[in-house]
Amino acid sequence: MKKTLGIIGGMGPEASEVFYLKLTQATKAEKDQDHLNILLWSHADIPDRTGSIKAGRKEELWAVMAKDVEMLKACGCDYLAVPCNTSHVFQDRFEQLMDGHFISMIDEAASYAKTVGKTIGVLGTDGTVANDLYGRALRRNGCTCVYPDADDQRSVMQIIYEQIKKGQRGNLALFQNICEHMRAKGCDAVILACTELSVLKNNYTELADPWYLDAMDALVKTCVITCGGIYQGKL
Repeated sequence: MKKTLGIIGGMGPEASEVFYLKLTQATKAEKDQDHLNILLWSHADIPDRTGSIKAGRKEELWAVMAKDVEMLKACGCDYLAVPCNTSHVFQDRFEQLMDGHFISMIDEAASYAKTVGKTIGVLGTDGTVANDLYGRALRRNGCTCVYPDADDQRSVMQIIYEQIKKGQRGNLALFQNICEHMRAKGCDAVILACTELSVLKNNYTELADPWYLDAMDALVKTCVITCGGIYQGKL
């Protein structure tokens, strides 16, 4: 029996669009009724996650997100997904509010990463990196987590905030340069640990190589299966 998936989106809106498209494409369907029942709340007004964490306004941010969770629950959502990696700083709270029915993008991506290799690079926002969200999850799965050096991390943030969030396609050459440095550090794969980087990958066929492990794809697979769809993706 199908379950209703609630999504807190808008972080950013284009990433939410890509997530919904991926969910649709990854569900085997011969008719409309074979797809998932989804309630997507694109809450673009949510304060910036990294900015809030850095400014010491984490609890203010959580107050906004908690109201969103309660709204989706009141609308009958059985499971919750949040296609924003940095927001998973609240993973324990999401799980508590959803009575354990929270599908973690970070846990799913880390679990998949261990099937790819042992040394995994992570490209995400300063908030995701500073809180070691992926580092902890990867270590639980027996992997080593590698983050970019300071210069490359600034470039990652540039791509996210100065390019993708402003509606640009993103600088492919800059991104590939970062990734070459990660390869040189011995990474068996890199996790695209920001949904703006999921948008970047969606924009360029050059990034189709499975070495670029999109955390959003891992979330999509679990959402489809958990909520009663038939998964036909590539993971």
